[in-house]
Amino acid sequence: MISLGLQLLRYDRAKYIAMVMAIALASFLIQNQASILVAFLGMSGSQIKDVREANLWIMEPDTECFDQAKPLRDTALQTVRGIPGIDWAVPLIKVDTNARTDDGKLRTVTLLGVDGTNRIGEPRMCIGSASPIYLKGNAIVDSGGWELLFPGTSYTPGRSIRIHDQWLTITGISNASPPFTGLPVLHVSDRTAKELIRGETRTTTFIVGRTSQDPDDLSQYISRATNWRAYSREGFQTQSYTFYEGQGVPMIFYITIAIGLTVGAAFTAQTFIMFIKENARGITMLKVLGVTHGQLAVMLAAQALMVMLLGLSLGTGIAAFVTESITSIPFLRGLYIPWQVVALCSAFMALISAVTAAIGFRHVTQLQPVTVFRS
Repeated sequence: MISLGLQLLRYDRAKYIAMVMAIALASFLIQNQASILVAFLGMSGSQIKDVREANLWIMEPDTECFDQAKPLRDTALQTVRGIPGIDWAVPLIKVDTNARTDDGKLRTVTLLGVDGTNRIGEPRMCIGSASPIYLKGNAIVDSGGWELLFPGTSYTPGRSIRIHDQWLTITGISNASPPFTGLPVLHVSDRTAKELIRGETRTTTFIVGRTSQDPDDLSQYISRATNWRAYSREGFQTQSYTFYEGQGVPMIFYITIAIGLTVGAAFTAQTFIMFIKENARGITMLKVLGVTHGQLAVMLAAQALMVMLLGLSLGTGIAAFVTESITSIPFLRGLYIPWQVVALCSAFMALISAVTAAIGFRHVTQLQPVTVFRS
């Protein structure tokens, strides 16, 4: 019966291809949009994750994510260092500002000031060493940032950018994680960062530290005992993720995913029912010849499974190809397809195929030889 069912599918190639393409389109839309959404929301904690040495983050209570932060008072550092349970604490400066390249291009960049004494938050490197940033007038840019600042060129030592009438020489390329904002990430020393924002009365954006205690418990204690907000590293990543998840942009992706599910389910079910109706005489003849409903159910299940496997494989392949193709774009270099997305998409497609087969089987059981052959 399985072989017969697959032969019936191949006989009506137009509907066979239509059903496969419907599943493929739905799979592609779901995996592509879900992957972009997961990757973008994951990028909201990229720079938090990059400060590998710290497991505690302290900030102003108005700060809701890494990219929207209000600076602390400069005296806050000594207060934090005096809290029991803190092994060490250092300042981290984060500022979004305009920069102009040596060939005249204007870009907004994210400036991160690394503590020159302890070097906490120092980036991992792709090209060069991080040490030169502790000298005045030097900076390191991430790989995607280089493409945005100097598009179409490979790294060349000595290129420079200007921020607030001060020139910075790019001395290396970092392996900083892709930021949610898509802006170039510049690492400089905290001394250089303070010179660049000398007009600000507050310069410390975050205080990052480490504790041997449970960071979640200590962060809750700090939040209760002070007027600041404190998180563990994982807690701050979750907070940033939640903040962006509540904005309007993810809703666009949810709508597209819902459209993919609706199109896949509706078109596949409708085409499969049309396929059964057009083959009603053949199916009824099988019933006359003694084929049981159980055997017909196996045949329909095999047909639905074959359509799902082909469509899902095609859709996943297209999604993987598109994802790999667009990761060359600096803003999308952190894009990937999580295995959980593929698994959930496969489960949805299996559910659609099962429901479609069930609807088709219900129609088959209602076929009567007298009615079919009389029409």
